[in-house]
Parts: sequence; C-alpha cells; structure tokens
Amino acid sequence: MNTFLVSAGLKTCAGKTSSQALTNLAKLQAQTINEPGCLRFDLLQHRDNPELFTLWEEWLSEQDLQAHFKAAHTLEYLALELTEVLYVEKLVRIKSA
Repeated sequence: MNTFLVSAGLKTCAGKTSSQALTNLAKLQAQTINEPGCLRFDLLQHRDNPELFTLWEEWLSEQDLQAHFKAAHTLEYLALELTEVLYVEKLVRIKSA
C-alpha cells in the first residue's frame, strides 16, 4: 500500500510565542490523528530554535489530507495565525531491496 507522506516546516508568526503555537499545535495533533485516513501526525519542535516546528504526516491518500484542511479543528487552528508554513515536502517511502 502506497501512502501519502508529508513533511511540513512551520515558523511561529511575529507577535506570537512558540508556547502559544505549541499548545495549539498539540491540540490540532490530538484531533487530526483521529481523522479518517490519518495514519501519523507527529509534531516536532526544533531544539536549537523553539520558534520552528516540523510536522511528519502520513495519510492513506492525498484526498484525505485535503479533507483535513476543511475540518473544523484545522480551520480553527489556521484562523489563530500562530504559524506560517516555510515548506511542504511530498515524500515517497523507499523500500529496501
């Protein structure tokens, strides 16, 4: 089964704190992991710069990820404007020979 893998880099927005971002990202994580099609939604904070976060996500399909962006809890998080997206990488798992 090929799943849809994403790595996303986030930065705390000016005028917001990394503590605010972390609290609300953790809430988003707890809700997202229960969404249909979500297999993994890891939240990581950078050691050297706590203003930066990485999301490692695994979905059954890209359509499941698109549905995530329409979910009420995702829209609520985005409306807070706590973080900005620095990058999004769509990844493919390499299978060992």
